[in-house]
Amino acid sequence: MVRLVALYFPQLHPIPENDQWWGKGFTDWVNVKKAQPLFPEHYQPRVPKNSNYYDQSQEETIRQQVKLAQEYGIYGFCHYHYWFDGKQLLETPTNIFLKNKDLDIKFCLAWANETWSRRWDGQDHDILQLQTHPPEVERWALHFDYLIQAWTDERAIKIDGKPVFLIYRPQKIYEIGKMFDYWQTKAKEYGLKGIFFIAINQYQLPEKNILRHFDGVMLFQPFFTAFNLKNKNLSIFKRAFLKLYKYLPLKFKDLLILLQLKTSDKPISTTFYDYDEIWKNIIASKITSKLPVFEGAFVDWDNTARYGNRATIFEGATPEKFEYWLKNLVSKVSKKNDNEQLIFINAWNEWAESAYLEPDERYGLKYLESLKKSLENSEN
Repeated sequence: MVRLVALYFPQLHPIPENDQWWGKGFTDWVNVKKAQPLFPEHYQPRVPKNSNYYDQSQEETIRQQVKLAQEYGIYGFCHYHYWFDGKQLLETPTNIFLKNKDLDIKFCLAWANETWSRRWDGQDHDILQLQTHPPEVERWALHFDYLIQAWTDERAIKIDGKPVFLIYRPQKIYEIGKMFDYWQTKAKEYGLKGIFFIAINQYQLPEKNILRHFDGVMLFQPFFTAFNLKNKNLSIFKRAFLKLYKYLPLKFKDLLILLQLKTSDKPISTTFYDYDEIWKNIIASKITSKLPVFEGAFVDWDNTARYGNRATIFEGATPEKFEYWLKNLVSKVSKKNDNEQLIFINAWNEWAESAYLEPDERYGLKYLESLKKSLENSEN
């Protein structure tokens, strides 16, 4: 049976760090509200139904989200988890969920293990919160002590009896194999069969020496497909450079990015993709991997609220198109091994990037209704 897991973003509540970096009371709602259309008929700003600019630090907000997701067929939420070598950010919604065991929906965590910088205002080199991955047992133990709360929760999404844990940038973690081995050993001490580790693939599959430590891969859409389609049209020289780039140490990759930003005389402009073309290729793609591949889906994508005229926009999204394509993806996934019949949907509530299932002023509940229809059709 195909099960739909929606990516869940916890940034819609104030935290002291964002107050310091962006101004008192800042949340992503600030950017969502001030978004401006870039061209005629451009659907911006996005406004939640009844102007429900909710606060995720309130238990009632979490309860309403869980209730709505259950009603329309969402199997579980995949909470983004922000951990910076012992420091957490935006953890309140997840902690509310963990505390209230009566919130009856499945869940897992996805570690978004990246450095935070001022990308929104074009300053990638202005670091806000540095992400480090010291390969030390004491640091792994500290992280484990938090994660085990989620992994031993009865609501945890499991595969082969093991709670699922996703990682956004596996290639950034030093000694990832040793860290996983440590966590697996500790998890078994708590009576678990182990942990099912999934690598998130936003652009390309990680190198084999990294991928061999994982139990599965998840295709982060729409960017996994958009990136690979774009690469097909590159020159032989550029393709060769990208292959070489993959094997460069991280510090050299970062230096190349900074150099490009400082020396480029080309204005940064809006990037457009065709919604139907991307979805068509998601359905048609056949990924070769020795590991289970978990498909990704996306509702819509337009991050004008964050990037202004540097936005990436997938044009043409409607509830009707979403229903058509998701129904096809559900059919595709239903033919896979039972353990691979999860679809990760981007997203439940990523409002600043127009990737949300929650009701808005234009479409109301139509995206959720489309999702439910797609799933029901697959069961008939």
